[in-house]
Parts: sequence; C-alpha cells; structure tokens
Amino acid sequence: MKIKKGFTLRKVMTQNVILAEGTNADSFGKILTLNDSAAMLWNALIGKDFEADDAARLLTTTYNIPPQQAQEDAHYIINLMTEKGLLDQ
Repeated sequence: MKIKKGFTLRKVMTQNVILAEGTNADSFGKILTLNDSAAMLWNALIGKDFEADDAARLLTTTYNIPPQQAQEDAHYIINLMTEKGLLDQ
C-alpha cells in the first residue's frame, strides 16, 4: 500500500493535520488530525510502498513497545487511513 498523492501533513498549532491538495481538496472536504505516532508513521512512509509489518517495525523501534502492541497499533492506524481514503492498496 501507499499513501495517496495529494495529501499533506502539516503542524497547525499543536495539531498534526492532514490537508488535501488539488483535486483531492474538492472531494475530501474534511480536516483530519493525527496523533504523534500516526504523524511519525505518515512522515516515515510517505512516498513508499509499505505493509503493516513495516509500520509496526517503525513503532517498535521508535517507541520501544512490544511487537504485538506495535502490530495492533499499526493495523488500527492503517485501517483508519484506509477508511478516510488516504491509502492506495
């Protein structure tokens, strides 16, 4: 999977906000905020093909959490991004 082109992560005040650009802006029509761990994943994975295992590894190494917890968190974040139309499968 891959993060779709046309979406940008910006820091607005203290919030990590996903903004749609170009044609995505017309159809997206919402503001999404990401917590710090989701924003870290976004920045690390943007422009790359990745799988849930890649995201879990990043969470494990960055936050020193157990692999099982990292897998659960990675799947949760990926499912949310998929639901919001931010990922190409």
